[in-house]
Amino acid sequence: MRDLSKKTYQISLGAMLSVLALIALYLSAILPAGRITFYFLSGIFLAPLLFERQLRIAVIVYIATSLLSLLVLPGMVSSLPYILLFGHYGIGKFLIEENCKKKRAYLLKWIYYNISIVLVYFVCFSVLAGEWLAGLAWPWLFILAQVAFVIYDYVYSYMILLYHKYLRRALMG
Repeated sequence: MRDLSKKTYQISLGAMLSVLALIALYLSAILPAGRITFYFLSGIFLAPLLFERQLRIAVIVYIATSLLSLLVLPGMVSSLPYILLFGHYGIGKFLIEENCKKKRAYLLKWIYYNISIVLVYFVCFSVLAGEWLAGLAWPWLFILAQVAFVIYDYVYSYMILLYHKYLRRALMG
């Protein structure tokens, strides 16, 4: 296993994960379909750092990716879903799950997600929403957001499991 305490390895791994996140964010900005999927993928690139308990590096990568996305992506609004939700959700999930028991952690993640999704709604909902979502009444949007939370949290956890089973050896070996 590579030593994650070495600065050069931390910098190179962080830069690689940041570039992958930026590519996903760029695709979310230019492609007409699959926008939410690319935002999700952009946030999942922090999972290896969090799995390896490299919280400080994950936060630095999140901040660097957020700032670079503001510079690189077409229109600042394209960066906002990542900055307000998808980029930091993994960090919040990690911190909550590390410090709380399962039921309490799930409740806190739900609250954390809902605060973030309200910010996304008021700041940049038009970026994520197509005509179909934009035309829904608020109660339906809230219900859809709760379903999305359950799916998002489950898929994020599953992606961490896939990293552990298949990718970890390639990245750290």
